[in-house]
Amino acid sequence: MGGNALHSMTGYGAAQIEEEGRVLNLELKSVNHRYLDIAFRMPRSLSFLEDTLRAALKEKLARGHVDVFVYYRNTREDARTVSVNLPLFQQYK
Repeated sequence: MGGNALHSMTGYGAAQIEEEGRVLNLELKSVNHRYLDIAFRMPRSLSFLEDTLRAALKEKLARGHVDVFVYYRNTREDARTVSVNLPLFQQYK
């Protein structure tokens, strides 16, 4: 083989970041594929991240089928508080 090494496109990676009661998990699963094919599985509320993540992966990967899983949890107390705007509700009613 000389100086060239063959690298498998099969792999798995995971990362988690937690800040101020918010948790973001990212998982990548890849298998060998002729071209670069990236599929995202994430909540719609995070779909704005897709273009940024796709560009970052394209910088590092040349080929492979990559499944990207993004999970988000908000564990902050203020995220659990529900309030009703009563004047607005009365206008709708």
